[in-house]
Amino acid sequence: MQRAVELSDRLVDISESLASGRMLGLATATFIVFLTVILPEEASRNTAYLGDNPTPDGSFIYSSADLYDMASAYGAEGRRYYIRSRFTFDIVWPLAYGWFLWTGITYFQQGIPNARVKYSVLLPLLAVLLDFMENTSASVVMFLYPDQVPVLSHLVPIVTFGKWVVIGVSFTVLGLLILAQIWKRVS
Repeated sequence: MQRAVELSDRLVDISESLASGRMLGLATATFIVFLTVILPEEASRNTAYLGDNPTPDGSFIYSSADLYDMASAYGAEGRRYYIRSRFTFDIVWPLAYGWFLWTGITYFQQGIPNARVKYSVLLPLLAVLLDFMENTSASVVMFLYPDQVPVLSHLVPIVTFGKWVVIGVSFTVLGLLILAQIWKRVS
């Protein structure tokens, strides 16, 4: 436990030493480009290969059976596309939103006297880790389909749910920190 706290403290210290207004501007610009240009292009490709079928990473709650239904609906070509996109686009996208959230939370938490707030910078790192776990696990299920991987296929929906919760909490924390900084400046 002590080692985990030391690692967390070290990550927080590194984050605080790297975060700057310039880095926040660059991370925000990157995030906006992804949202306005790259994500719409990727959504078009998804539709071309996967149709209107849901994807594990785009779902909030689904079951192992739903995951296998997705794999079946995609067909062989769709599953190949899904796997390829998880190890190309879906490596870069989590890094983009993670960088934005990490930099924003780190930048805006500076000067907040609550000692627990400093650990909120770890949330985006956890979100990216969960996203990578989801992509890898779902890809294995897609690759092995129609064979089933019971433990993994039950784990993927849990990881997906956790990823979305942590991302939501990260954006909420970022918003609250921005409001706290605004409040601090106007009061």
